[in-house]
Amino acid sequence: MGERHRTGDIKHGGEGENIYALRPVFFAVCAALLAFSLPLFYWSPVLAEGLSGWANLNRTTAKQYEDGKKISAQNNLNENYYLRLDKFITPVLSYQIYLRTSLTNLHSTDAEGKKTTAYQRAAEPAIDFFLRNPMYSIDTGYRRLEQWSTTHIRDESRKTSEFYYSRLNVTPYEFPSLMLQYDRQVDSDYLSPRQTDNTSNRYSGNSAYKFPYKNLDLSYNLYYTRNENKTPISTVFKSTSDNFTGLYNVGYSRSIKDGLVFISAVYQGNYVRNKNEQFSIKTGSVSVRRTPLSGLYAKGAATETGSVLPHETGNPKNINQLSSESALTDAFNNPNPTAGYAAPIPKINIGQNEAAPDANKYHNIGIRLISSDKGVDTLSIYVTSVNNVTLDTVVGNDPSKWRVYTSNTNSPVVNEWTPAAVSSVSLSVFDPFNRIYRYDIKFSPQNASFFKVVNQDTANVNDVFVTEIEAFGIDIIPSTGKTVDTTTLFNQGLNFNVNLRPAQTLNIALNYLLNRADTNPASVWDSISNIAGDIIKKSSKGAGTGMRSNITKTYGATTTWMAHRLLTTTARIQRNEAYDNRKELDTASNIYSLAFSSAPLPTLNTSLTFIKNDNYSFGAKQSTIDSVLLNIGSKLYRNVNMITDIGYTQTQSYLVNAQPSNSRYLRGSIDATLTPKLFTTLTYGVNSTLSGGVTTLTEEGGTIISYRPSRLVNLSGTFRILLSGGNTTTSEGVLLDWLPFPVIKLNTNYQHTRSEPGPTVSDTFNNYAIWYITKFLDLQLAYSYTQTEAVKNTKSYNIGINLNCRFW
Repeated sequence: MGERHRTGDIKHGGEGENIYALRPVFFAVCAALLAFSLPLFYWSPVLAEGLSGWANLNRTTAKQYEDGKKISAQNNLNENYYLRLDKFITPVLSYQIYLRTSLTNLHSTDAEGKKTTAYQRAAEPAIDFFLRNPMYSIDTGYRRLEQWSTTHIRDESRKTSEFYYSRLNVTPYEFPSLMLQYDRQVDSDYLSPRQTDNTSNRYSGNSAYKFPYKNLDLSYNLYYTRNENKTPISTVFKSTSDNFTGLYNVGYSRSIKDGLVFISAVYQGNYVRNKNEQFSIKTGSVSVRRTPLSGLYAKGAATETGSVLPHETGNPKNINQLSSESALTDAFNNPNPTAGYAAPIPKINIGQNEAAPDANKYHNIGIRLISSDKGVDTLSIYVTSVNNVTLDTVVGNDPSKWRVYTSNTNSPVVNEWTPAAVSSVSLSVFDPFNRIYRYDIKFSPQNASFFKVVNQDTANVNDVFVTEIEAFGIDIIPSTGKTVDTTTLFNQGLNFNVNLRPAQTLNIALNYLLNRADTNPASVWDSISNIAGDIIKKSSKGAGTGMRSNITKTYGATTTWMAHRLLTTTARIQRNEAYDNRKELDTASNIYSLAFSSAPLPTLNTSLTFIKNDNYSFGAKQSTIDSVLLNIGSKLYRNVNMITDIGYTQTQSYLVNAQPSNSRYLRGSIDATLTPKLFTTLTYGVNSTLSGGVTTLTEEGGTIISYRPSRLVNLSGTFRILLSGGNTTTSEGVLLDWLPFPVIKLNTNYQHTRSEPGPTVSDTFNNYAIWYITKFLDLQLAYSYTQTEAVKNTKSYNIGINLNCRFW
């Protein structure tokens, strides 16, 4: 795929060259493009048809002190310029020409006074042609990126990337769509001998079709990709990959007797075949990135009152079932992988948060691999931040701050994730110019389809957003110098639903869900026949072959009875099963629930739920979890609303020497509109947990008061207190958002946090101001200050200025 990242050369010490020497060249090219575009305006009836552009200048200064001694200083200057011309030749044919340039200067000094400087100059001209029609479109283009890691244009610091692409899209009416695409990227430098020489070609095709017919819903989606990568100066000088994915769906739904009976059945299939070839000039061990199938994510909680349902595991930091998160693996097979590595996922922030110290802990960041046949010994977590993540001394090098788990299934059944001991953690700069960093988490080699990592703490740097996860393992290159890895995955799903309404006040719902994932099956038809047998029994076909089958089932019944206008009763019984054909996995759980809900008053609604969960492994009972949940929602007064949750959970384990555990909690919130301009929110919670003979009590409370005298001013204050295990944490804050003039916006935020014992005291002050000078020009100034008093006293300052100019 070409280079995975591009970095400028890092130099130590100062450099006496003029750091702005390249800017006149950029301006000259921009002027030339502008001069070329002006005559074209006379061919268009509208002068503003195509010319647009913007400029952005950003400068930041950051300093950090420890016990009065400066330990780091950093100055960054970023300039970005963009000029684009769009022009229609005919009503269906158009072209686009653009020039993008950037200048980046990084200067930093560490605690020993060692100075590091890094420069990057880049110019990227491009031209694209577009042919658009309601039934088809053709896009083709070329762009060339020139980069220098010195202040002057020199071949010894020059890197060139050329990118060509062509795309054909055909979307006929009532017929399947077709997409054909070709991408080529060439990366090279001008050193002797070369250090960069990569060529990648990517061929892809896609066809999709959806055919609804009466009560039937038929669809398919076929996708094929071939990647050819040539790296003649690397140990692996050539690699190819062929990937075919075929998805199909057959669905049927029907309503009978005016909705008294509704039935639906869906059968889905996903066939994936991946073939990777590598050619090496050496033999021996090579670290290879494993092919991902998807990214996964779930947010854990610090206490039993977190995001975990009562019938799930007793450790809410380690979530059993993760949800799909495609952004975590979108750099793989991407013509521009940097886009995947650099794109932050806002909800996955492993940086510190003074207002809520535990808020960014226990992120379950996962990856599903296309095969479990190859071992994995490293998970790499890519992050991005406006701050210097290399200053992280908490999770950057401490193996105890991370947990790694492996599994062959991803289902709500308990006891499926197996821990893997973390041996080491390292933090490095992956791409300094795009502010991308990487945590490498190493452990003993594991063979599994699912991997996840859970951060037990946060980085001591603000706002560290995860962008990507990758898995690596060791492959042995044979004497032939060629390795071939072919994997086939066939995933099938059956979903049956029946809804009955025998009476106006009674509803019965039956559901059955079956998912079967076969790795390297003997044939597609063999897998299709096997899933039919799994409907009523457990299948172990192929146990002695290279095929691995993972099956999950969920089936149950729900009855909803409106016994009275003030009382609704819901009863459900459900069974979950997860097993494989090799008899390495066999877990199950039976869940019984009974819920009563009532709204006796217009201002009061309540629900009371009883849940019993029995868990089994290979037929032996492992644990029983009993829960009682009470929810009360009330309107205490006009514009005053209150929500209260009360719960009790008891866990009885049947393992040897296991002790029972239980938890009790009470939590709630009150929202009130005191006046049309004054609002407040009060939250509170108490949680008591007994585990291993030890009782842990956690109490927390907080309030937010907001005052909005007009649409131009917003003032709010916060207070929060947390008492847990003899530790006390309090925080207070104030926020002012003000628009004193139509063109000026001011924002200031102060946060004070104190933790006992210690004590640890932290003060954070953030400010910014935006001046909208014209419709096309705005200026932003930002200042932040953080002071922490603990065993060591630290102070940090950040000053930034940002200028944006745009026209169209």
